[in-house]
Amino acid sequence: MTELPLATAHSIIYVLDMIGVFACTVAATVLAKRCNMDMFGAWIVSLIGSVGGGTLRDLLLNRHPIFWLHDLNYLYVILLVSTLVQIFYHTVERLDRAMRWFDALGLAAFTVIGVQAAVSFHMSPPIVMLMGAFTAMIGGVLRDIICQQIPLVFQKEIYTTASVLGSAYYLLLLHWGVSEWLNSLSTLVLIFSIRMLAVYRGWNLPNLTLPKKP
Repeated sequence: MTELPLATAHSIIYVLDMIGVFACTVAATVLAKRCNMDMFGAWIVSLIGSVGGGTLRDLLLNRHPIFWLHDLNYLYVILLVSTLVQIFYHTVERLDRAMRWFDALGLAAFTVIGVQAAVSFHMSPPIVMLMGAFTAMIGGVLRDIICQQIPLVFQKEIYTTASVLGSAYYLLLLHWGVSEWLNSLSTLVLIFSIRMLAVYRGWNLPNLTLPKKP
């Protein structure tokens, strides 16, 4: 397939990143307000939840400068979206189903971004999948810990699995020579679909703990 120009490919990655930041900022701000945090607290939680995973990814890959330190658009988006969610919190908070959609969208977008970053550094497939998972989930883990919640990724819900499956799918299409824009878009749809199907159909990972003996 015909590859997109490099500038266009970078634009697609940037848009995906902003989609992930937007989605994670909404989810993090709602959680912060449910914990009765003030405006500043909600901003901090939103910042950590939105860029925490990408920051760890860049540190592990020795990728400098860290993405949000040289592009202030990330901070502007986080502060603006978080402020609007706080102002209209009582309206947004009632949209519980929408929150799940935002969370799934952030998971999908950040996984793709993490995978692409690791691939650009010519990492091995296991590391590529790990970077995809880290980018997608570490911010949410830190957010939940700050808000004294058990992180969702440590529970039995299909969450981490969706990220790992999506990363493997991306690498497979990359091996087959599928164009970057189609690979990214289809991976985004796959991860989002797996996550939402798990939510609405009640899919969970099996519990490996043996039952107690009578």
